[in-house]
Amino acid sequence: MYDMNASVVNIGNANYMSAVFDKAKKEKKLSIVYLGGSITQGCHARTEERRYADLSARWWKRHFRGIEIDFFNAGIGATTSQFGVARADEHVLDKKPDLVFVEFSVNDDNTQLFRETYESLIRKLLKAPSVKAVMLINNLFYADGHNAQEIHNEIGVHYGLPIVSVRDYIYPHFVSGEEKREDYTSDMLHPNDKGHKMIADLICNMLDIQLKNRIDAPVKPTLVSPITACRYEDAVRYQNKDIATKSEGFAPDPNTEGYAWCDPFKGGWLGKGKGSKLSFLVKGSIIMLQWRKTINKPAPVAYVTVDGRTNERVILDANFDEDWGDLCALTTITHNAGPGLHTVDVVIEKEGRDDSPFMVISVISANR
Repeated sequence: MYDMNASVVNIGNANYMSAVFDKAKKEKKLSIVYLGGSITQGCHARTEERRYADLSARWWKRHFRGIEIDFFNAGIGATTSQFGVARADEHVLDKKPDLVFVEFSVNDDNTQLFRETYESLIRKLLKAPSVKAVMLINNLFYADGHNAQEIHNEIGVHYGLPIVSVRDYIYPHFVSGEEKREDYTSDMLHPNDKGHKMIADLICNMLDIQLKNRIDAPVKPTLVSPITACRYEDAVRYQNKDIATKSEGFAPDPNTEGYAWCDPFKGGWLGKGKGSKLSFLVKGSIIMLQWRKTINKPAPVAYVTVDGRTNERVILDANFDEDWGDLCALTTITHNAGPGLHTVDVVIEKEGRDDSPFMVISVISANR
């Protein structure tokens, strides 16, 4: 094992984690949520107990005797912070967490869009009354080490948050030849059991540091001014149970019972025939659509308009070129719809095979 402190990007403001430790000591009870993508969900770990989230959650039992941990894994594969901020209320904040771990560094791209959605997410979490601390995790693509930690860690440092970089710890040893990538991952992205244990060990190292630096009578830091516009902070997600629609050829997806909560392909609408139309009325200057790209080809092609502006329509081609499975795609339809209510129309322009309907999963609005 190498020096785990190489993973410590930022220790952050001691008030955050000290407040978590105080509750753990006084109340013997904590609520912890891990929010992220497929790595957090535990892809390629042989059992749930071997996921990095489960492994690192055991740290609290070792350091606070008799503590009760209410632990929830909110990882959903192939999702970004853009979706994360929209689902934070339903999948994170409804658990009233004291501590939230955030892991999107291999799912977000190093762009201004994700700089803003990531900061919007962090602010949304920090503003929540129950949240005492947020810890950031930077995973990596093992082949070349790339991730979005440059923009993520800028945000984390700005807010004084603890940051653990798996890339900074292990990638130099791949480059030097001291370690083999294949020992940690089989697909150059998702860690195996050894990789999950490495991530957990680095998180536990950060928790050890935070406990050592614990201060008395911590006070939650005042939220600093944002770096970006943070227009996604109030993002709201609507599915067939949440919003009225007008439909010609679309129907609510009936296959929702028995689905895992983390399966994104549920709660939406299905349409088949050419000209089929689904209409929403939503409030927000930023409007996004979640929809399915599928390997079951040929699949339909649809387009989306806002307030009937067909000259600004967005094409949604459901034919997915990858072979690993269907994708829950998230597409921004407009950034500047303006204040007030807007009509969103989804229209099927080209039919696919009969057993491959066009799936609208949700509509998301922000900057309301």
